[in-house]
Amino acid sequence: MTLDDQSRAFSAQPPVAQHAIVVERWPTERPLFILTAILASIIWLLLIVSGIGMVYVASFALFFGIMKLVLVGQVRGSAVRLGPSQFPELYNTVDSLARRMGTRTPEVYLMQAGGALNAFAMRFVRSNFVVLFSDLLLACGDNKAARDMIIAHELGHVKCGHVRWRWFLLPASFIPFLASALSRAREYTCDRYGLAGAGDRDGAALGLTILASGGPHASSVNRTELIRQKETVSRSGLMTLAEWFGSHPPLSKRIAEMDPSLAGNSRSSGSGPALAVALILGLPFALTIVFWQLSQTEFVKKVRTAMQPAAVVDEDSATTEEPYVPPLDAEQRARAGVTQIAEFIELERKTGAIPWNIQEVKQRMTARGFRAEFPVDPFDGEDFGYDHIRGDFIVWSIGADQRSWTDDDIRYDSRIGRIVSARGDTVRTP
Repeated sequence: MTLDDQSRAFSAQPPVAQHAIVVERWPTERPLFILTAILASIIWLLLIVSGIGMVYVASFALFFGIMKLVLVGQVRGSAVRLGPSQFPELYNTVDSLARRMGTRTPEVYLMQAGGALNAFAMRFVRSNFVVLFSDLLLACGDNKAARDMIIAHELGHVKCGHVRWRWFLLPASFIPFLASALSRAREYTCDRYGLAGAGDRDGAALGLTILASGGPHASSVNRTELIRQKETVSRSGLMTLAEWFGSHPPLSKRIAEMDPSLAGNSRSSGSGPALAVALILGLPFALTIVFWQLSQTEFVKKVRTAMQPAAVVDEDSATTEEPYVPPLDAEQRARAGVTQIAEFIELERKTGAIPWNIQEVKQRMTARGFRAEFPVDPFDGEDFGYDHIRGDFIVWSIGADQRSWTDDDIRYDSRIGRIVSARGDTVRTP
């Protein structure tokens, strides 16, 4: 059945009593809008006062303005505008629904979108637009209620002013979760308009089901089972976070609100919100721990040291420090120090986890009663190199060239189980 056939079929049905469409907004929509408007006003004020912020605002406004202009040009130039002489029956349906809502009929366009099942409302300058994707209307088949639900939903955005103030509210969209929460509340409000416009709960629910499964399968979908899928979101912290980031509520929840009889007595929110809040609060702490632990690794320390610029010495005022001179028996001392540390870590590994870094090695040796001065690398007078690789570890001396990971290193690798000297010979095995 073509769209023209649909229009004729719908117009041939007996007329029904027309009444005004008045619905209550979703409970959280107005509070969220007020909060968003207040925060947006504060951000706008800060941007104006800062001066430089207005440069970025102007850049964003120019970019998004051009993108909006391109979209409007594409719609007006390539989509089919409905009117008294262009799909008149379909246009009359839109016009009738708009009048029943008490709003002016916007420009309505029928648009081919490569099979996408969607529709949207927008505003450009002083004109309101509603764009209906042709495949979505075809997916509704001969179900007038499903079709009218889609149309009335988009008209609800126009009626409630959702297409206005978007530029004013834009700065608040950078506040996590706020803009998406307002968007979801608006979708629930417009679903109420869609239900009132459809005049049939089952047909309206079918309109949402088509968005989930497509037209050919929508009539076969078990909506009770589909609604039960929302429990997966309600019980999971990660899935709840995914919902909070989304601009539209899950279709399973929207259908449950559209037809509460399908949900039965299962209306509990589950533990998902509490788990999501715990994840949000715990994430900064967990990231702090991870970054701190990474910063303590010997490799990161050496990279940080290598990236530091050399200090500029004022020859007239600065005092010159004596360069470090390794002792004559540095190689023997290096072997002994690496051996001592490696033997201790091997003992620790037998009773538990190996130390995370060289500082933890020092702490454990002190706690075990080690009272002597902790051995240092005789080639530079600094701590020996240390790194762990999963369940294994490496302790090394930088050798005579005073550079790590070169041929003259003296190191113990627990995966090999021995200390190798600068000449490559095995010295001893802890």
